[in-house]
Amino acid sequence: MQTVRSIMTTDPISLHPDAKIWEAANTMLDCGFSGLPVIDHDEQVLGVISESDFLRRGELRSQASPGMWRRLFSSRGALAEDYAKAFGKEVSEVMSSPAITVEPWITVEDAANLMGDRGIKRLPVVENNKLVGIVTRADIMRTLIRQMSASAVDRIDADIKAGLEAEYDRQRWGDTITVAVDATVVTLEGRVLDAREKTAARVAAENTLGVTKVIDQILVVGLPEMPVSPPGF
Repeated sequence: MQTVRSIMTTDPISLHPDAKIWEAANTMLDCGFSGLPVIDHDEQVLGVISESDFLRRGELRSQASPGMWRRLFSSRGALAEDYAKAFGKEVSEVMSSPAITVEPWITVEDAANLMGDRGIKRLPVVENNKLVGIVTRADIMRTLIRQMSASAVDRIDADIKAGLEAEYDRQRWGDTITVAVDATVVTLEGRVLDAREKTAARVAAENTLGVTKVIDQILVVGLPEMPVSPPGF
């Protein structure tokens, strides 16, 4: 299976914890990143700073005001952390820590599941406790697209035809449609009583894995022109 090492960005841009938050914001804007890893001088990951860390800021008067229940049930430390994040001037005071990281040998599937389960957009990749890369949701999406394209190319005409005919067999409206496939191009022929049947047949073909084009030659006809009586009549 494909691993994170094969899709991660190596030598990622990072920040040191004593960097000012305005420097972090400028770096993120200039590079078009929504978040950056924070590392120490030994390249160990300390945390991550992201766009969400800038949403609750004292300068914007957008810092969260602790409600009664939070004041009652949050620890003094948690309330102090909220305050530091809202008014801190250095990256170390604002970043999310500890960072959720992965190692380069884990599978892309596991990385995607971790992102989904934890609601995060990026994962620093560490090896021997040092930052070696970063993998993002965009990297996962590009991998998915490549896999889907490869599957489409590899699918042979006979498989496409068999799969589409099986789908029509499962549908009450699919019994008068014939399928021909040539170089992943599907040609549909037959006669139907209702234009909605024609549309459904085309949609089924378009959603069959491996199909690159659908030529719809299905005719919508009246009852006298049907070759056989349709089911239900």
